[in-house]
Amino acid sequence: MLFPQQSWSQNLRYFEWICIAVHFGMWLSQPNVPLAILVGFYGIFLGLGWIFPIDRLFPDLILYLVAGLGSTIAARCYDIDLGLFTFLYFAKGCLLINQRTAIHLCLLTAVPWVMSEYFVEVSKLQSPVSISTSANLLLGTLTVYVAASIFVFKFCSMLLAEAKNHRDRNHQIAELSEQVESLAMSLERTRIAREIHDSLGHSLTDLDTQLAVAQTLRAHNLEQSFQALDTAKLLARQCIEDVSHALDRMRHSDFDLDRALIGLVEQLRQSSGIDVKWQVNLPQLPVYKSYQIYCIVKEGLINVQKHAQASQVTFNGRFNAEGVVLDLVDNGIGFDMSQFTTGFGLQGIRERVELMGGNLNIKTANSQGTHLQISLPL
Repeated sequence: MLFPQQSWSQNLRYFEWICIAVHFGMWLSQPNVPLAILVGFYGIFLGLGWIFPIDRLFPDLILYLVAGLGSTIAARCYDIDLGLFTFLYFAKGCLLINQRTAIHLCLLTAVPWVMSEYFVEVSKLQSPVSISTSANLLLGTLTVYVAASIFVFKFCSMLLAEAKNHRDRNHQIAELSEQVESLAMSLERTRIAREIHDSLGHSLTDLDTQLAVAQTLRAHNLEQSFQALDTAKLLARQCIEDVSHALDRMRHSDFDLDRALIGLVEQLRQSSGIDVKWQVNLPQLPVYKSYQIYCIVKEGLINVQKHAQASQVTFNGRFNAEGVVLDLVDNGIGFDMSQFTTGFGLQGIRERVELMGGNLNIKTANSQGTHLQISLPL
């Protein structure tokens, strides 16, 4: 079925019924047409309009259209002019089946329709019809038929083209929606991976290391083995707290960034013995941005603790007219930027900074410490 939309069938049906009502009212004033015949023909069209087989098979649709077109020609033989319904059924053929089939029906209907119109007009003339008059009548009737048919087919072609464009747009919208959904799922998987890496990855690595130490020393040095187990217990608790904090951040929108950052540097000072100084004064930001900043600072502090071999760390979080500025400075061993790799977790920091449209500037050299400066636009 090529009918573009279900609502069009309803609109076309209502239009047909209005035409039936208007024509019936006009032809009631014609005394030369028996009322029974008049009611019979209009009843046929009313029934065909009520059926409107938009979900039928091709043979049923052909029979439906032939019944309507044949009824218009038969009605004309009784001097009932239902020519409008002829072209209405051409339009139905375009919309119910296809335009080519409707054109074939139009060509097959042309001769009986023109001849019926011709004989009715001739019968109304009082004097004998000359050859020129007859030719003029045939030519005029044929011209009206061709012009009206062309108009109907052009109009239906426009409707079908618009319907096709509408379907194509809907298809494109559906494809774009699927792409957006796929991208959102990919971003969510990336976010979850970062969550696991930032909240659990480091703690679980340290926990595994401490348990391995305890296993190695249990047969040689029980005291150090017990110390490793105590440290593993603390790390396990830290993993639980990290998971709890991550869930809280997902569920609540009142994430206090300043307090969370101060908690990070306090944790570093207590767990590592590094002399940590900080100054934090950041504005209230959306939860997503606040959490990204939290993860950036946490990754930087973990890198200092695991790789820098530093005794002093300074952290400063502030904002200015351009945005948020984060400075993390340590007095550790630094590294050679010409041999820089992404193995120290700096790649995760860089990805988060780029995701927020910011800039990461690293100043370091061997035995000269490291300075991370991060600028994030508000």
